[in-house]
Amino acid sequence: MTPTRRLPRRDPYQLFTIHADFAAGLPPATIAAKHGLPLSAVAAILRRRSDDRLPTPFHLRQHARRGRGGIQAYWVGYIAAAGRLFPQGPAPTLVLTVDPRDTAHVAALVEDLCAGHPTCEWCRSSRDGLQAYIRDRDLGRMLADWGVPEDPAAGSVPVGLIPAGLLDHFVRGYLEGGGRLRAGRRPVASLAGPGRFVAELRRALDRHAGVDGGVVRARADGTWELTYAGPAARRLLQFAYQDPVRSLPRAERVREKFGPASAGTSNGARSP
Repeated sequence: MTPTRRLPRRDPYQLFTIHADFAAGLPPATIAAKHGLPLSAVAAILRRRSDDRLPTPFHLRQHARRGRGGIQAYWVGYIAAAGRLFPQGPAPTLVLTVDPRDTAHVAALVEDLCAGHPTCEWCRSSRDGLQAYIRDRDLGRMLADWGVPEDPAAGSVPVGLIPAGLLDHFVRGYLEGGGRLRAGRRPVASLAGPGRFVAELRRALDRHAGVDGGVVRARADGTWELTYAGPAARRLLQFAYQDPVRSLPRAERVREKFGPASAGTSNGARSP
């Protein structure tokens, strides 16, 4: 029997430092010694993909800009909220739990992030509902480097490595991928994840978005939920929807209420 192949689980913060060391001029052998890694592992980390539709955290920060960078940060947030990465098998598999109304949105994800010939299959889980199984080797390897886990309670992507200028896109993606939104007279916005992720997100929103007043509570599944209500939720949603270069088509009401006046064409529109 052929043994199951697994992608190595790496610390995204260590990966960021390795790329930063290389950009600063350190040779791979020195970097390997510094981090206690085999030279072959460092060489594999530093090897760039021919199609960089989803960059590493380091390269996203180095080339962060509105437009393409916003699209990439949005999908990182969406996948962090809705997805799990299963690295075993000939090709790693991203499993997204989605609302049946959002199949076209998943197709947009594949178009934005995958090159070559990815596959996307659909199944219905008795526990989780509709799920998309996306298989693409390059996407899977990059998501592994971003820290997308098999078990959402075990970890998540590092909020601290999201560029501050792209945080609004990441937050919008996370809200639309698995958050709880209510855009009524007293708006509510909730985001759930592992404890470290929720704590980092709360600090980032306080520092970069001027959003405070979030309430954190433990959930039965081992994750934590960060909830903003009333004026705090309004500030959060205005921040998240200030430039919706990617957004769920069915989130139109939220965009109209909290986005800029020009957001009327942003219902999933393909922006360059």
